[in-house]
Amino acid sequence: SVMRSWSHRVVALNLSEKALEGTISPYISNLSFLQVLDLSKDSFHGHLFEHFSHLPLLDNLSIRKNNFEGLILQTLSHCQGLQILSAHDNQFYGSIPKFLGGLSEIKCFNILRNRLTGTIPVALANLTKLEWFIFGQNQIQGNIPPELGSLTHLMAFIMQMNNVTGTLPESLFNLSALEDLSFMSNQLTGHLPKDAGRFLPNLQRLYM
Repeated sequence: SVMRSWSHRVVALNLSEKALEGTISPYISNLSFLQVLDLSKDSFHGHLFEHFSHLPLLDNLSIRKNNFEGLILQTLSHCQGLQILSAHDNQFYGSIPKFLGGLSEIKCFNILRNRLTGTIPVALANLTKLEWFIFGQNQIQGNIPPELGSLTHLMAFIMQMNNVTGTLPESLFNLSALEDLSFMSNQLTGHLPKDAGRFLPNLQRLYM
């Protein structure tokens, strides 16, 4: 009932670290001007509400360190201005959906420590503004698409503790903005280019 009475002009809702628990009220989707939704470091559980199509202005969705579960919702595709999706330390499962490649404004994907499976969609190579790609400690498998070498703004590519196979594509060594590259505890083979350091002048951390 409280949610019903809130102004439709609310643009930010920050409930992080409030020791909240339970499930998310579907009435949040009535806040059609909402740009920031921060529910991090609480004890919410269950599935996210489905009606992200009612939040077209959302640009920051931070739900890290809860107990949310389920698939990454297709309705997020309606949030075309989304820049930050921070959902690490939850229980999301299923594959990385291809529609994420249509979120052209996204700068940060952090879905570390969940239960995602499947492969990395080639469609993610369309995210030309992406800076943080953090999918470590899931159950992702398959090869790394060489098309990801087009992500010229990428600063962090974190995939440790998955089931990634094959070799590191040479195209990744064209990512001159890269600072963090982590692929430890996977099933990679092959070798690094001898002059990798020359192509990655900003690299600070390399975990293999």
